[in-house]
Amino acid sequence: MVHRFGWREYAVAEASAFRRVDRAAYPSPSMHLGFGLVAYVGLMDAAGLRPGDTVFVSSAAGATGSMAGQIARLKGARRVIGSAGSAAKVAHLTDKLGFDAAFDYHDGPVLDRLREAAPDGIDVYFDNVGGEQLRAAIEVMKVHGRIAVCGALNRQRTARPDEGPGDLLSVLGKRLTIRGFTLWDHLDRAAEFGEQFRGWLREGAIVYDETVIGGLERAPEALLDLVRGRHTGKTVVRLGS
Repeated sequence: MVHRFGWREYAVAEASAFRRVDRAAYPSPSMHLGFGLVAYVGLMDAAGLRPGDTVFVSSAAGATGSMAGQIARLKGARRVIGSAGSAAKVAHLTDKLGFDAAFDYHDGPVLDRLREAAPDGIDVYFDNVGGEQLRAAIEVMKVHGRIAVCGALNRQRTARPDEGPGDLLSVLGKRLTIRGFTLWDHLDRAAEFGEQFRGWLREGAIVYDETVIGGLERAPEALLDLVRGRHTGKTVVRLGS
């Protein structure tokens, strides 16, 4: 069963508050908690992904970013670029997840790294971070580029307000679209995505990574590790040790 009552070992509520899952649908029960649907609706609905697009994904080694990059490729993107926080994560993106290019955002100005990776510009930016990476993406976007704002890790990692998108003249001149979204506005896409995702898994077309943390008492630690980008893929807290 799946519910929305947060981290707990037991939950008592009306039956309507729970959703029964098909245990045979996925190899692991935790896949029912996946972030693939978030990536899917961000790309398809918020960003309007089209075949042939060049796509940039920030925090691309995380749960949502890793799915976004792979789904973009499977949906016909011409080139998929990712940013991550270490050389090991960069290698993970290109060697394991099939990204065409990736860079460590610590290796100098993000704008320079992004221009090197996308010399012809980008059509879609899947933004998990905000801050410097959002401002760099705006500068490298093509005319009529589309930005799906999924997260704000830059703001979550510091106590300072995010500086935002910066000079909006580029947004105006390029006629860019910047759209925030949440999953709850797109739950009608769940069945469609689930069918496609299961097919990709059967075909070995998509890589599903997760890090499992044992014990509910370690949930706060797992959340902090998630924000700090300590792991690749999805972070799951398993009840019990």
